[in-house]
Amino acid sequence: MIRRLRDEAILLLDRRGAILDVARDVTRVLREQGIDAAVIGGIAVVLHGHVRTTVDVDVLVPAADRRLAEVLKAAGYSFSRAKREFSKDRVPVHLVPMEQLRTAPRTFVEIDGVRTVGLADLIGMKLELGLRDPLRAQDLADVIGLIRARRLTPTFAAKLDKSLRPDFRKLARAIRQSR
Repeated sequence: MIRRLRDEAILLLDRRGAILDVARDVTRVLREQGIDAAVIGGIAVVLHGHVRTTVDVDVLVPAADRRLAEVLKAAGYSFSRAKREFSKDRVPVHLVPMEQLRTAPRTFVEIDGVRTVGLADLIGMKLELGLRDPLRAQDLADVIGLIRARRLTPTFAAKLDKSLRPDFRKLARAIRQSR
């Protein structure tokens, strides 16, 4: 079931054009250069099984690595100072410094050629950001979508940071009751 959902989500991304190809390319380029980075955001949500649209590639990076800009430029990515983003094949690429997160991810996985964070880390990031900033409703929607797609129960909360567990359980219970 999970594999089928993920495969459907990947097909959706493939149809959307170059977005998944750019995510794969970013993974390849950064891996070749030994830069410890991972694709997060909407692409990660889709790769973990919740079908939704996205228009960019968000990459979690160590802020201290000054090679990032040069590495991406050498790989054919252009940089817009005005937009503060890289792009390739008209796909925006945003670098997200690890320092923006309260808790660093613990698990990394590769799904369909894209290095991303593990499911618990992704849910933790999205839940933290969505709860912290009311203008980030998409993050909470992503958590809800992942709970539904992966049929997560309140027991999954044990894999999250302690501060996020009550909110996750509340969402998981509400989703179960709505079925």
